Amino acid sequence: MKGYIDMIFRWEDRFYLIDWKSNFLGRQLEAYRQDALLEVMQREFYVLQYTLYCVALHRYLAFRLEDYDYESHFGGVFYLFLRGVNSARGPEFGVYRDRPSWELVTELNRCLTDRER
Repeated sequence: MKGYIDMIFRWEDRFYLIDWKSNFLGRQLEAYRQDALLEVMQREFYVLQYTLYCVALHRYLAFRLEDYDYESHFGGVFYLFLRGVNSARGPEFGVYRDRPSWELVTELNRCLTDRER
């Protein structure tokens, strides 16, 4: 797996990750609806990718923000499938969003930093 966080933004005191995707999923806008995006996210291991990105941002924020709290400061992730984003049809097409649980992010962080494993 190879990748980079495309963008981090802050909105209403919460931090979000964005990853832009140019995958061609079909000629019709319906190819970019939520159920199709979920299938692609799982098949291409993007769920694992963004979970690792969340751990990286979690670590960074814990280091940089004195009062950091995942539940208060972490907003979630957006994967934007550029070919399916259509402002006239709204966010139900081309936009995949999620917010991994604090338990998942902190346990994965622990697994990645536990030197005895």
